Amino acid sequence: KEVCRLCCLHMLACLGASLGLAPAHLRGPAARLALGRATRAFSGPRQAVIEERLASAFAPLHVVVENTSHGRKEDESHFKVVVVSEAFEGKRLVGRHRAVNAAVCEPDGSLGFHSLEIGAAKTPAEWELDSAVPPSPKCAGGDGRGMSR
Repeated sequence: KEVCRLCCLHMLACLGASLGLAPAHLRGPAARLALGRATRAFSGPRQAVIEERLASAFAPLHVVVENTSHGRKEDESHFKVVVVSEAFEGKRLVGRHRAVNAAVCEPDGSLGFHSLEIGAAKTPAEWELDSAVPPSPKCAGGDGRGMSR
């Protein structure tokens, strides 16, 4: 019942947003982030931290944090992020990527997991022109726990 209710809420929110009729409680980055989190199959604590850090740093109009961990998703070792924010206006791609890395890193500067892929870091105008996100390359490293495959 809970999954069905969440799917219906998500569908209504998407329909309302596409028509410009989204109710106040479903507007804004935090509400969209919470709604997206509620409709996913698995979202672990590390993924939630990444989502919150990106939302706090960029007030994104669109944000996706995808757990791309090979093996068990619960390992939370690999992530792909897409961030669309006005905060990227006037910044070169390398500056955008550095900003996303800085937002996601731990206070000591470490990543806290094995792999962060930045699928897109775009301004709203760029996203409107091209919302394509390239496919992820196959990971050539370890499993995120310091072990080789």
